[in-house]
Amino acid sequence: MTRKVLFGLGLLWVCLAAAYQHIPSADLWWLLADGRLIAETGSIPSQDPFSWSAPGAPWHNDQWLCGWLAFQVYRVTGLEGLHLIKALLLAATLGLLLDTGRRLRPDGNWGWLAPALAITLLSAEGRFFFDVRAYLFTYFCLALLWRWLQLRERLHPLAVFVLFVFWANLHGGVSSGLLVLGLEAVFSQKERRIHLLTMTALAFLAACCNPSGIWLLLHPFLLLGSPWGRYLNEWAPVWRRPDIFAYELVSFGLWAVLAMVKRQSSASRDMHGVGLNPDSGKPSLEPGQARWDHHDKVLAALAVFSLTGWRHIPLFALLALPRWCVHLRGSALSWQACWLGLILWAGVKPLSIADPGQTGESQFFPQQACNWLSDHPLPRKMFHPYGLGGYLLWRGWPVGIDGRAVQVYPWHCYRDYLNVALERVPPATPRAPERFDAYCRQNGIQVAMLFSQQKEAGLWLVEGNKRWRPVYQDELVTIVVTEEVR
Repeated sequence: MTRKVLFGLGLLWVCLAAAYQHIPSADLWWLLADGRLIAETGSIPSQDPFSWSAPGAPWHNDQWLCGWLAFQVYRVTGLEGLHLIKALLLAATLGLLLDTGRRLRPDGNWGWLAPALAITLLSAEGRFFFDVRAYLFTYFCLALLWRWLQLRERLHPLAVFVLFVFWANLHGGVSSGLLVLGLEAVFSQKERRIHLLTMTALAFLAACCNPSGIWLLLHPFLLLGSPWGRYLNEWAPVWRRPDIFAYELVSFGLWAVLAMVKRQSSASRDMHGVGLNPDSGKPSLEPGQARWDHHDKVLAALAVFSLTGWRHIPLFALLALPRWCVHLRGSALSWQACWLGLILWAGVKPLSIADPGQTGESQFFPQQACNWLSDHPLPRKMFHPYGLGGYLLWRGWPVGIDGRAVQVYPWHCYRDYLNVALERVPPATPRAPERFDAYCRQNGIQVAMLFSQQKEAGLWLVEGNKRWRPVYQDELVTIVVTEEVR
């Protein structure tokens, strides 16, 4: 028992290390601003109150409850408290999935949890998708639903309804839960299919209990094939951005090969097509039976969806974790190097961050520049980089574009920003400084915050243009104004 306890504590430490990231997400700031607005007004905003480019536009506010909760935590503990809760929520998610895999494995060999976790952490690309964002709740809710589907014979209607009501107000990823439920019903045997279809209908009704109603569930489908899906990495299909799918493709290919391998074992069949070991009562397979069951088919279908544009959350990587625990074969001793590597990585990862006490706000966001702006009265309408929009509206400045892009802004707002802020234009078009100046004149902009070093929305936009002059500069951003403001 002591060995298992130590093993479990080691896995917990690895999960916490995977979530150890002190760089705030750019989208965290508009989420906090949303929560602050809800706390101050007592109402959920359905129209945009933050931008100058789309004022009053309908706001598909699918994360209002998460924003309110995040603001309450931030008000008491600051960013450090949010990072701690994020780490605990991710650890709970991975722990649920690991325990599900432990219960599913026929031989009860828990030594396979370490390599299964290692593969999942690699394919989930945690450096991009383990930050403080609302989709953390989708990770947890999806892990809980997946556990219910694999370990319980029948889902309790009240539990399903409560889960999807809360989920629908925390993050729009609730649509992935409906997809998993529906796929499970399709691939299950007839006796269970009726029950799962009933639960899917109940979950659909529960998910509509949100400020956006059924629009919350239709919104992801409208993005597929849209300009947003072509230009935003989270929604780009594999044929548009094959480089960002490398981890997922390798993980899915390896899982498919291992899952297709047959194994020999004596077992009796249960009503779901999965055998139960007569000694342990755990699932096993009959001699010659393929290792894919209906849960594997659900997972394969989900992987196909993710490759066509549902990449915003690493659904396949997370839900494959308990299936890895089932399908990995051979002696667990051969994977001890993997276990040792995980422990070493978990031990040294915090040391790779120079100062764990730093929150990342001043290094990655214009905190000092916003402090300077508050002391110098300038026109409030400002051009700025896309990634800084959320922080600027948190600090009280109207913005032109921010991380709520697909929820608020018409496509032309983002298109016009890209035409100005990036250098990827045909030679026949006007030079970048000329395009930038024309854009600012058209929109009545006399102040711009530009990156001091980076290429996107950098200082090259005003290079050689005597109409613009810098009035503030630090290592991150430079503020420039027109001669009229001077």
